[in-house]
Amino acid sequence: MDTELNPTQLAIEFLRRDNSNLSPAQYLKRLRQLELEFADLLALSSMELKEEIYFAWRMGVH
Repeated sequence: MDTELNPTQLAIEFLRRDNSNLSPAQYLKRLRQLELEFADLLALSSMELKEEIYFAWRMGVH
């Protein structure tokens, strides 16, 4: 069993929990955007990730 998360799995899980009513084209566009964002986040070091989380917290993103 593969327990390693990849950007695609994270993006799909994010969209699955999102309540937005997206058309198929919007869904695919958002999926690609999220894949890139999650790939960037997964490439960060532990310290860089902590800084990103702290920045998001300060901006009010939960």
